[in-house]
Amino acid sequence: MSVVKVGLVGLGTIGTHIARLLLDHRQGIEIVGAFTLESESVGRSLSDVVGAATASTVSVSDQLSDVLATGPDIVLHATQSFLEDVADQIFACIAAGANVISCAEELAYPQRRNPALAMKLDDAAKEAGVTIVGSGVNPGFLFDSFLAKATSICWDIQSISGRRVVDVSGFGEAIHRRLGIGYPANEFLAGHENGTIAGHVGFPESIAIVLRTLGLALDEPVEESFEPLIATESVETRYGAVDAGTTEGFIQRAVGRARGEDFIRLELVLHLQPEARGFPLMDTITISGEQPVNLSLTPGPSALLSTSANIVNSIPSVLMAPPGVQVVTDLRPPAAWLGGLGYLAGDRS
Repeated sequence: MSVVKVGLVGLGTIGTHIARLLLDHRQGIEIVGAFTLESESVGRSLSDVVGAATASTVSVSDQLSDVLATGPDIVLHATQSFLEDVADQIFACIAAGANVISCAEELAYPQRRNPALAMKLDDAAKEAGVTIVGSGVNPGFLFDSFLAKATSICWDIQSISGRRVVDVSGFGEAIHRRLGIGYPANEFLAGHENGTIAGHVGFPESIAIVLRTLGLALDEPVEESFEPLIATESVETRYGAVDAGTTEGFIQRAVGRARGEDFIRLELVLHLQPEARGFPLMDTITISGEQPVNLSLTPGPSALLSTSANIVNSIPSVLMAPPGVQVVTDLRPPAAWLGGLGYLAGDRS
């Protein structure tokens, strides 16, 4: 497989970054199709839609079947977060014989919330001989595969904590509203209670992946909490202003109990202007024990750039993985590739 045929499903914020990265910075791949439901992009060239410097002859379609008919080796999927919302698209990719890497957070560890659907996907993928993986920066890297790798130098582990601060000013309005930006405090809290405001999706998956890697099990479901951060003045965004008195960000916390104690504590600050509000753009991981580990990334990786990079850079790892629904910690560790992909065909030169 000297040239990998890639199909793109979803050209929103993440999907656009994926396409630009592939077109402008990666060799050994051929984008064979691209799908979006954004009507203004349909019929236009992919490079024009995503603003890539490298020209593409691919015409963007609003039919998933058009992309799958091109026979992609792998589909990079970037549409929605929840497994039930994307399952039909994933099944269609499997039926077409395409491997899938998706940034749908629940797909990072689908057994966690929907074991029956996860099993159906796994059975279908194995029968078709393809691999399905959910990944990104979080979940997919920072608080699961990166954290799990960091435990390899530990003697024992008493507890784990992590904190990530994300500037969400570059996200679009739809993502902001799904996360919980631009709501009065009472609506924000009520939305989390009734499920209409999702916040960050992926903490339970990350915690489950780490515990699975360490050979531990959750004592009880992951507990999550939300603290709204209210704007004292209007904040400009790409699509207009977020009014004073509404959420310009929030702090989301998750606790995973194992061995009868709060074993993993994770915290995420999502904010339109975090540094101006006293939240430095820094990601930290602390593993306490006889051989403690303290890690910090300053500034923390951009949510958009690092998520798209992880998806793209996982292509070789997924193509070399066994069929079925896989977890990121079971894959060959992804890395950026700056040359060709001849080694996928056994080229050792």
